Amino acid sequence: MAHYSVLARLGMLAVLWFDLAAAYGASPGVTDGDCPAEGDAVRVQLVFDGIRSSKGNITVAVYGSRPSEFLAKGKKVAKGRIPARAGTVRACLFLPKPGVYALAAYHDEDGDMHLNRNFIGLPAEGYAFSNNPSSLIGLPSFRSVAFTVGTSLNAMPLHLHYP
Repeated sequence: MAHYSVLARLGMLAVLWFDLAAAYGASPGVTDGDCPAEGDAVRVQLVFDGIRSSKGNITVAVYGSRPSEFLAKGKKVAKGRIPARAGTVRACLFLPKPGVYALAAYHDEDGDMHLNRNFIGLPAEGYAFSNNPSSLIGLPSFRSVAFTVGTSLNAMPLHLHYP
């Protein structure tokens, strides 16, 4: 029991450390709620709408300025999860520096930490991309989802699409 208690406390301290680090711009990541109005951190206020249920999480993945790394495994510059709530969810994305980025997100309703797909490979869960590109089938291009982040607070509306 004592061993478990120590591990649990260490885990809670690690979570608190990463939340505080993100809030002060020390590391990239995503936090639930509004971005702080002031500070030196490079941040983007994400506003997800069209969320159909409060089940699971919204998973956010951010990629850098290289088109060849967009959606590539192991090439994210930031990743995070926030609790889903039906309707609209606000989150703050902290980035390492101003620049060009691309964002992909999905509603992980079943909580398995994967974007589930149907038998032909299309998403079976809600998804969104930065700039809300229109796409009937297939993935959007890097060019259509790339956005530039400056030093001030930036805003990014994201609409989730469900199959």
